[in-house]
Amino acid sequence: MLREETPSNTGAGISHRRRRQAACPPDEEYDNPLDTQNGYAAEGEERRDLSPSQTQSESYWDDSSYSSSQSSRAPGKTGSFQNGTSGNLTDSLAGYGNFSQPMNGSQFNISTAGAQLANNGSSNSANQTNSTSDLGNASSSMPSELPANGMKKHDLFLGFLPDDGASGGTRQTMAQLNSAIGSKAAVYGWYAQAHSGVPFDGSQLLWVIDDVKACNCVFQPAVMPVDGWQGLTSSDNSQAVAIANVMKKFTDEGIPVWLRFAHEMNYYQTDGTYQGTAEDFKAGWAAVSAAIKQIAPSVKMFWTPNVSSEDDYARYEPDDMTTVDFVGIDYYPKKLSGNDFLDNMQNFHDKYAVDGRKFAIGETGLGWSGSLDDKAKWFNEICAAKASMPQFVAMAWFNYDKEYDYKIAGALAEPEIHRPYCRLKIKWHGTHYGGGAERKQTS
Repeated sequence: MLREETPSNTGAGISHRRRRQAACPPDEEYDNPLDTQNGYAAEGEERRDLSPSQTQSESYWDDSSYSSSQSSRAPGKTGSFQNGTSGNLTDSLAGYGNFSQPMNGSQFNISTAGAQLANNGSSNSANQTNSTSDLGNASSSMPSELPANGMKKHDLFLGFLPDDGASGGTRQTMAQLNSAIGSKAAVYGWYAQAHSGVPFDGSQLLWVIDDVKACNCVFQPAVMPVDGWQGLTSSDNSQAVAIANVMKKFTDEGIPVWLRFAHEMNYYQTDGTYQGTAEDFKAGWAAVSAAIKQIAPSVKMFWTPNVSSEDDYARYEPDDMTTVDFVGIDYYPKKLSGNDFLDNMQNFHDKYAVDGRKFAIGETGLGWSGSLDDKAKWFNEICAAKASMPQFVAMAWFNYDKEYDYKIAGALAEPEIHRPYCRLKIKWHGTHYGGGAERKQTS
């Protein structure tokens, strides 16, 4: 999503989805009767990277297509929100074991069925059952900048794009999310726009630099070249230099950066957010990667198209793949069949995650207002795919409340109104994952 350009509203996000193999419930348990799409959300339905004020003032697109999207939501079981804890919440999510309420910062009696959901790793937890198979340090093949103590499941490092609060949700910091889930995110996604003809100052990104630094995680800024490609060519690289200089401000603070320059380029050039053609994107990528190499050489270049066809990926493949450090796809499925992630990701992984390049998901979530159970299925499907995709190293969840609630982590309620909320516990690296409602995306 695009972020507001004022310091108080500098965040937002987009997401896409893919499929995975059958280690999940039968197909009938995944089918969403409300889904009329063909397997994944189309970017045209949602622009997570742009805040409402930007879409209105700059007329990037018409969001009327959302009026026909699914409005009903299965929020799951809820308990009352009191003093930062949820009371009387004992949900049995089909196939995922029992969920009991968090009390005084701890979570109790979380058993795990096939999906390996478990309780928070709080020192106050009772009857906690941890599977040591999910614990341990990252393997030697993992990128060194990923934090050894970061959240992970099946050796897949996990993180979020926190809600910037500009699209109807409540502003989140990563510090708040880490506190809510009792663990530390490994990756941190955020958005910024680089307007053609306006030198990029990075204010949208710098607004969160203290939160990023405190997180001790990998920063994944999505820098979006809107309005045109001025300064992003071989003859004029001024905007590329400006982008690299902003990235250097983060690396100078010891923050590892994976730059998602012009993410979802294959979609955004169809809706007018990015101008030009695939050749313009390739020239822009070359200019930015060259500037990064010269000015901020520790920054990794992260190529993340929107979920699409193999021909479409090839059309937007950078001319010099040695300038690409990480590859990935943004993906938000419109339904779950049980194999969505691997069906959509395996070939891309096998083709592009070679020659030392790693694969990561820049952003994901559900492409409809699914239930907490749906979110858990999708989350676990992604994590299980690690077994079939050895270069798969990290995933970031789009943790926004926008057209609907995409969130999987953090309380959904405003404490002052005591709205009901629920917490999802997903076991990773000896700790567990707390979360909340639904979220959507486009591909």
